[in-house]
Amino acid sequence: MIFLVIAILLTATFGITMIVVSDRKRARKRQAGTFVPKKTRLISLSTYYRLHKFLDEFFLTRGSYRKVRMKVAELSIYTVQEIQIYAIRAYAISTLASIALVVAGAIVFRDLFSTLLVVLYAMIMKNVLVDKQIDNVHFKLLKQLSMALSSLRQNYLRTNSISQAIAETDAGSELHRAFEEIYSILTDVDGKKRLDEFYAKTPFRLLCTLAGVCYILDNAGDAKLRDGSSNFLQAMGMMADEVNLEIRRISLQKARFGMLEYLPIAPLPAIGVIESFFTSIIPGTSVMYNGMIGYISRTIILLASVVGYTVIARINSAVTVKRDDRNPIVMRLLRNEWFAGLVADVMPKKRAKRTRKLRIIKGALSMTDLRHLYASKLLYGTLAFVISLICFYFAVNLGKQFIYDNVREVSLVGGEKLTAEDIRIRREMDEYYLSLPERMSEAQTSEFVKSRLPNLPPFDQDAQIKRLLEKYNSYHGTYFKWWMVLLSFLIGAAFTQFPELLLRARAWLLRAESEEDVLQLQTIISILMNTQADTLETLYWLERQSRVHKHALLDAYHEYPSNPTLALHRLKAKAVLPSFKRMVDKLLLTIHQIKLSEAFSDLVTEREHVLRIREISQTATLNKKRSMVSPLSMAPLVLTAALYIMLPLGILGFKEFVNALGHING
Repeated sequence: MIFLVIAILLTATFGITMIVVSDRKRARKRQAGTFVPKKTRLISLSTYYRLHKFLDEFFLTRGSYRKVRMKVAELSIYTVQEIQIYAIRAYAISTLASIALVVAGAIVFRDLFSTLLVVLYAMIMKNVLVDKQIDNVHFKLLKQLSMALSSLRQNYLRTNSISQAIAETDAGSELHRAFEEIYSILTDVDGKKRLDEFYAKTPFRLLCTLAGVCYILDNAGDAKLRDGSSNFLQAMGMMADEVNLEIRRISLQKARFGMLEYLPIAPLPAIGVIESFFTSIIPGTSVMYNGMIGYISRTIILLASVVGYTVIARINSAVTVKRDDRNPIVMRLLRNEWFAGLVADVMPKKRAKRTRKLRIIKGALSMTDLRHLYASKLLYGTLAFVISLICFYFAVNLGKQFIYDNVREVSLVGGEKLTAEDIRIRREMDEYYLSLPERMSEAQTSEFVKSRLPNLPPFDQDAQIKRLLEKYNSYHGTYFKWWMVLLSFLIGAAFTQFPELLLRARAWLLRAESEEDVLQLQTIISILMNTQADTLETLYWLERQSRVHKHALLDAYHEYPSNPTLALHRLKAKAVLPSFKRMVDKLLLTIHQIKLSEAFSDLVTEREHVLRIREISQTATLNKKRSMVSPLSMAPLVLTAALYIMLPLGILGFKEFVNALGHING
């Protein structure tokens, strides 16, 4: 059934890919100036529409395709038709790569259990590849925005009108629609409502900053600074610095990571090569590779590969922290009363422990709550327990079946070369021998071998006696043991800590995003300080612009009218970064003492210093990430060498050594 589904998906994906490639060739011809008839383009668009309808309605592709389309739509830079085209391309590339991985895994491992693990791997890879394509669009947007800001500054110097400069800005193909919306915000009577809608639907933070800056200065009017320069041009220069800094960061990250994230995939083909090589020169290793030890080793290697690839791909992403980190499966489970009641029973009752867990959630700026956290713990722990039990069950039963079917010796040399008739006789011997309620003694086994194989030389008869004795012990000694349940329980208990580890990792990754958020807020303050805005209005615009500190700023904005000092002190208490705390300290001065422009008079100088320090810290953080993921990338290869080369050879060598000592003592 699995292979039938793979065949259907492979055929459909191949057809989609051919159409996508053909469409890209036509696009390159159009760019090169080659004439393409209008009728051909219409057929291409209609074909995309039919593919969209098929993927959106076919039961095997419906759910996954809609998720891809939603991710593309969240970019808010494409029309409905462009979303369909880009989603089809992203879906085709990711699905083809995941199906190719499953087919390769089925060819390499040649058993259902290992193939199912590869299917899990392929599902994760499919989502990662879609995110990678979204990251490529994000990087493209950054480069286009850098060019657009330069064009916007030139147009403003020429026209002295923000709205006209936006209208005439040479934006890239992906940014063109966003600049049209910003122009509508500036020219519409209800521009503030349009701006709120733009904030809500646009995930690209720098575009939101640009829209906010343009709206504020278009309504308040551009002001001349002390040095005679324009407030708007200064803000555009600040934004250009941020954009270029982000471009340098992503470029450096790509150079540092390179193809590192694909290194954990290397053991998949390596396992097949190692297995075929050693079974050809040391036939006895086939028992190790196809027995219980082999299945457990394969499972460990594959799981290490999955974890390594997923973690490295996430850290290497351009946007490492998602706004909504809640698990959709957990959210769906919490709708059931029985599961919600179970979570309520598991949640801590002591206030100290609840406070400690809430502090972890708060530090990660997560959208989860205590209920969601403990629901995730239950889910991860249960899944780890069940999967461990299934792995042990398959390893025991598949290994036992291989022991039953194998007629070769478990040794470094593998014994004599067998014909089809030899294999038939030995299978009949093994079937009878293994069916005995008690194992024969060595003397009885010797008589049994001589009666069935009378023409064998004495040395080969001794080898058969040894083989039958070991096979009986191995076959009847391979069964599901109690300690496997205990080990599965311990694995499940360990995985209940996984959601907390994710939150701690999120908090670590969030630091860079928090610094970027503060830079965006400084840009807004730099233009507000040269207008008539007061502290309350400043808090309003900071809350509208912020992503990381949004909730803290919103609380301060609502508390400010009743008690300004208390509201800002509470905002400072919620801050983590020193730069954000300094910003709140300056806002405290603007309540009764000095104006906004005086409090932030050193903002531009301080901001340049912060940008330089941030670039240094980004490089240091990138080096830390690189050193952290290097062991993860090498772990599957090291495990492959240890579990698939050293362990089988070590076990066989130890057995041969023990047998040699036995012969010497005898």
